[in-house]
Amino acid sequence: MKIVAIISEYNPFHNGHAYQISQVRRMIEDAKIISVMSGSFTQRGTPAFLDKWTRARLAVEGGCDLVIELPFTDAVRSAQDFARGAIRIIEKLGIVDAISFGAETSDLTQLQNAAEIFNAKDFSAQIKAEMSHGNSYAAAVTKILSARTNIAENILRLPNNILAVEYLRALPKNITPILIPRIGAAYSDTNLHEKFSSAAAIRHAVYQNSQWEKISQAVNSSTLAAMHAASVNGLPHEEFLLRPLLAKILTQSPSNLREIYGMREGLEFRLISAAKSAKTFDAFINAVTEKRYPVSRVKRLLLHTLMNLTEKKIAELQGADFIRVLAFNAAGKDLLKKIRAASTLPIVTKVTKHLAERELFDENILPYKKKLAQDVLATDLRGILFDVPITPRQDFFTSPQCCLI
Repeated sequence: MKIVAIISEYNPFHNGHAYQISQVRRMIEDAKIISVMSGSFTQRGTPAFLDKWTRARLAVEGGCDLVIELPFTDAVRSAQDFARGAIRIIEKLGIVDAISFGAETSDLTQLQNAAEIFNAKDFSAQIKAEMSHGNSYAAAVTKILSARTNIAENILRLPNNILAVEYLRALPKNITPILIPRIGAAYSDTNLHEKFSSAAAIRHAVYQNSQWEKISQAVNSSTLAAMHAASVNGLPHEEFLLRPLLAKILTQSPSNLREIYGMREGLEFRLISAAKSAKTFDAFINAVTEKRYPVSRVKRLLLHTLMNLTEKKIAELQGADFIRVLAFNAAGKDLLKKIRAASTLPIVTKVTKHLAERELFDENILPYKKKLAQDVLATDLRGILFDVPITPRQDFFTSPQCCLI
């Protein structure tokens, strides 16, 4: 038996994700699959389309055996930190043989060569030089890698390729990479296609409450039912972040804002300026965004601001890992037994056994509990982004999704 990890967001789970899992099982007949999935917010700083327990259940129904949460303080970070956080947890599980990931190329060696370039002695200096010309970190990396590998910049710039390189950079030698070339629509394609549509296109159509027939061709019946229910009961809307952001930014001094993780190069003043004039969330984002500060970075920064995640706190929680179980099937239950025997990490199935509500802001609890507290608060933050806010502290009374039938 081989145990394969997949780092995911499943926002939502669609045919492309099912294809990746089927390819892994085709290559490794007896494979057991563990997914490490972002929780209430995505790597790009947006609220997850469906809640994390529903997404985890759909992933298990779609072929995964066990889904664990990638904590907020690792998930809502740059591609580099997102990858490092997920790989670190995968390694600490103590049972994973391989990691599978998608990319817009079939050439694993080419991606591995790109990953190796980061170790070159002059790479950091080149990055700084490119950024001094006003380029973002991602743009600087793309330009340098393209020059050194002869991979076209537009290929390297694709999100799955960027993440693939970061996974390979972080991957320990005892875990084998399995590349599954992406098929169907591009990551950012907002048009629905007959079978393989992007998650962005599916989300866009559901928010518009349109093209359900085409949506049904891109997802399985369980995901379709979950999205139908969400469209009726309510979907999260980013614009509801505006007022808490204005309150937070306009009642803080620049020096206090400067302590927030990622608040560099005078960004606190850009936020204050935007807060004085923006009438909508999109207008706020547009006022802060520029070539050096892309939308995803700005959105992550705003979430860190609302969550009061400082540089100091992120550093403290960096390696304070735990295993938060979101969903599993019978095979996943067996995997958890193996993990208990192989790993030293705390395994969280019931939050209340590890964290009390009165401890959410306690600075004297163990670091992993502080990190778990951020996931509770992130779920609460997502919960206010609905027309009718969701009852807070969902993490305290929502159990892992058990899919044993």
